[in-house]
Amino acid sequence: MTLEKSHGKARPTLPRASDLPEIDPTELEEKLSIPRGVHGHVLPGAKLAVGARFAHTVKKSMGGQTTKVNRIITRDAKQTFANILPVMASDVAPVRSLLAVASRHCALNAYFTARAEEAGLDSTLGLQYLEIADRQSQRYERVLVTCHDLARIHAQVRDNKPFDPVPKLAAPAAEERPTTIDMVEEGGE
Repeated sequence: MTLEKSHGKARPTLPRASDLPEIDPTELEEKLSIPRGVHGHVLPGAKLAVGARFAHTVKKSMGGQTTKVNRIITRDAKQTFANILPVMASDVAPVRSLLAVASRHCALNAYFTARAEEAGLDSTLGLQYLEIADRQSQRYERVLVTCHDLARIHAQVRDNKPFDPVPKLAAPAAEERPTTIDMVEEGGE
């Protein structure tokens, strides 16, 4: 282990990519499923690199971190997103992006409901905040229903099942249904 002096202390020297021995790219392709360059960096156009910024896009649709209020709303949206995503039938990119929008509306609903409570639910300002919260709640519900349907469709496609827009309910088996004779014998009409 090589040591170097940094800020008055001895620290281990970390290996740099240029210090590592070069590896033949054909050997890398055999060992790794993700195409990488000579120094092990992911090559442009690799499957991993294509969707690398999608997580950032989803985070942007949940809100920024510019003010204290934005940080609160963004934190709540991220928590909502993280709690709803695992129960979705599929987590493909369209589902995640719609869920991010729905999570933002849910967080805005919670924020404006809290503001209405602070202002007084029967005051003019409180009623205005409740009106905004109600609109956000309606948007949340609409987007979430769309997101749920989209996840269900993608899950059916993933499982190679044909898409049925109106799922049919299974009728009870004949032996489970009471007949008219059974009802009369039991004293029913």
